Amino acid sequence: MPEQHLLVAGASGVIGKAVVESFADAGWQVSTVGRSTTAPSRFPHLTADLLKPETLDASKASLKPVTHLFYSALKPDSDPGVEADENAAMLENLVAALRDSGASLKRITIVQGGKIYGAQLGVYKTPARENDSRHFPPNLYFRHEDFVRSLEAQGVQWTALRPDIVIGHSTGSAMNLGNLIGLYGTLCRETGTAMQFPGSDIAYRNVLVNVTSAELIGKAAVWAAVNDMNGAFNLTNGDVFRWSHVWPKLAEWFGLDVGEPQPISLSQRLGALRPVWESLARREGLAEPDPDRIALGSFGDFIFHVEKDAIFDVTKARQAGFSGMTLRSDEVLLAHLEDMRARKLIP
Repeated sequence: MPEQHLLVAGASGVIGKAVVESFADAGWQVSTVGRSTTAPSRFPHLTADLLKPETLDASKASLKPVTHLFYSALKPDSDPGVEADENAAMLENLVAALRDSGASLKRITIVQGGKIYGAQLGVYKTPARENDSRHFPPNLYFRHEDFVRSLEAQGVQWTALRPDIVIGHSTGSAMNLGNLIGLYGTLCRETGTAMQFPGSDIAYRNVLVNVTSAELIGKAAVWAAVNDMNGAFNLTNGDVFRWSHVWPKLAEWFGLDVGEPQPISLSQRLGALRPVWESLARREGLAEPDPDRIALGSFGDFIFHVEKDAIFDVTKARQAGFSGMTLRSDEVLLAHLEDMRARKLIP
């Protein structure tokens, strides 16, 4: 088989990190592209601002060997129209640069997630299926999918991976629930409080949730590329749960009482406790003294207050042959906390 070369956009994120490692383990050549001036992995990195196509001009020789693009870059914006326009331009600029370089681009894999179904709106049809109708636009993921679909006539195939809440390692990410739980639980212990669920009682006891291991997404990305899997595929750990079943196990891991659900703004309160975290980080020799680099409370303020089921149907990927969705989400979350401790992110 000719050598396959994967370019990853968004390699510093929770998904991109896992994808880089999965393809490297599978024997692929890997490189990354993004605004960072330092490489987010041990592989060659191209520094470019994807909103400024001219910043890619100097990288044409490095882009030419690329056969596959994995795109998980994201530029959030509170205005969905601006967000859609900017993120569409980023992907389109990168693909244009690849084609201008003479790259033999075979496949583009994009990451979508719950926002494709309207999860950001707080409620959507569940269990969500890949062929569900779209919500009222704009949505950046609609733009991405329409663009990669348009390339089929030019011989470029596409895959859209749709994980729900991703559990994995990154720093500086706006959406890292595993890290947020680690940060919150540590501060509960440090301040001598119970690890109360920081959302509503309905969200705690009634709502069905699913999450997705970043490592699983990496394996799914390799599976889709190796087997030429076209189209969209939902991805989760394979189970669903209620927070009321999982949260007590998380509190027990920290050695804390679980208490009762109590809706709060994590964004406000974590901000107020920044000095507590900074003091703790110095005392314990932690790797990251800035709590915002570990996780942002605003993501939890959304996730922990959703009061409608938020789950995906993953039958399509299973029927297509992906066998990785056999995980227990409580075990994934606990393993993530153990890994945070090993990385000196929490004591």
